[in-house]
Amino acid sequence: MGTPAKSESLSSVDRAISMLEALAESGSLTATQLARRLDTGKATAFRLARSLVARGWVVQDRDRSYRLGPGALTLAVHASATLDLRTQLLAVMHELHEATGETIHLTKLDGRHIVYLEQLMSPQPVLSVAMLGSKSPAHCVSPGLAQLACLPAAQLDWVLAGELERHTPATLTDPDALRQELANVRQRGYAVNRGAFRPEVGGVGIAVTDDRGLPVAGLSICMPVYRLDDKDIAALGALLQAVAAKAKQHLRDEAARPPLGPR
Repeated sequence: MGTPAKSESLSSVDRAISMLEALAESGSLTATQLARRLDTGKATAFRLARSLVARGWVVQDRDRSYRLGPGALTLAVHASATLDLRTQLLAVMHELHEATGETIHLTKLDGRHIVYLEQLMSPQPVLSVAMLGSKSPAHCVSPGLAQLACLPAAQLDWVLAGELERHTPATLTDPDALRQELANVRQRGYAVNRGAFRPEVGGVGIAVTDDRGLPVAGLSICMPVYRLDDKDIAALGALLQAVAAKAKQHLRDEAARPPLGPR
């Protein structure tokens, strides 16, 4: 059974989400109108709104009404971009999946980590599985290394200035050694991981880039290390390069497509 403090905290979160939903639906509302919509007191509505204003999720206009702020709009943009990536790159993921019979991951760089957006699991009895929405340190996994290798110098410097945590004996934690590995990735065109995050898991990964060469997403072929050792790594890398080129062209075509007008 939850404690009163925990229940109160969850109730506040629920009310805050309800407030954001009400503002999304109505555009702008006063504290009195919000209190009515949330079925709560005006003081509680005002306190919640003030907290959301402090975080940038809500803004207050001169007429004292509230509307969604830049924080909520930024989250919406990120969510939309993630859904677009999953939709637009699912076909090339299936191409990789059918060609290799291994687990295929779609990821996106998020600071010093990658986020798993989508996966197609291997039909083989021994496989690697990632929780969608979960994160892995970018310096430990092939799609992370591939995307780090595409970053501008200042952004890469920021990544390398942080803690490069060791997860296995194969993890690169020295910034100079990691810079050299990223140079190797740029030269090859793809990254290879042999148990640097989880000792039994490896993979080959590549960055899907935009026209500036910046990483938009990561694609990777993931499998147990013992199977990776039996693979032709160069052939997997060539396959990834061909598929990443298709993905880049597809994203370019989609970006150039005029929006649908009213019907």
